[in-house]
Amino acid sequence: MRISSSLRISRHVCSSPLEAALMQRAAPLLAAIVLATTSISPPAAVAAPPTVAELARLPAGLARIDQLLDNWDEITTVCNGVPDDLELKQVVRTVGAQKCSKSPLKVQTYIGASSTLDPLFKADKLMIRAQPLVADDDAEVYSSAVDTYITKQQMASTMAYTSSWSGIENPNGSVGQIEDNLLEAKKEVLELRNSVATVVDLLHLKS
Repeated sequence: MRISSSLRISRHVCSSPLEAALMQRAAPLLAAIVLATTSISPPAAVAAPPTVAELARLPAGLARIDQLLDNWDEITTVCNGVPDDLELKQVVRTVGAQKCSKSPLKVQTYIGASSTLDPLFKADKLMIRAQPLVADDDAEVYSSAVDTYITKQQMASTMAYTSSWSGIENPNGSVGQIEDNLLEAKKEVLELRNSVATVVDLLHLKS
């Protein structure tokens, strides 16, 4: 639009009909030059589909969640009065004469919410990249499973953290409160597990 306007103005100030005709004929050429020299941003690069090795993280992560659920009490409990490194990092832990105490933050290490070495660490990005590998008929179910995974991982991690703050050193805290919040974390992990299983199934990965 600017080019056309400029050329129209030029024709009005031209000293002769010949100059006006030349300017009119030059307009398309000038427009072509401007378009040719104007950089047009290319569309954002589409992320490459994940490799076989990357996809293998999903069934491996599912196996770790199963391990956590199958051994929930053992994994989330520290006995003999010797706290592990994770428990020491918690703001609150059960203390006193008890031989055993809960270590809720252990949950985070099994659902990809703690260590970068966990198979499910940032697995949501992996799942999104794998979307093109899913059959069209399953796309909606897959997308829903990924959304559920993201939500439930956050909720499970949050409830585990909340449980770690629920000890007797805090107002209204108690051993029972720790266990109640840890139970809520377990419920979230169960739903998290189902979402990962759905993703693994729709991607036809060996579990």
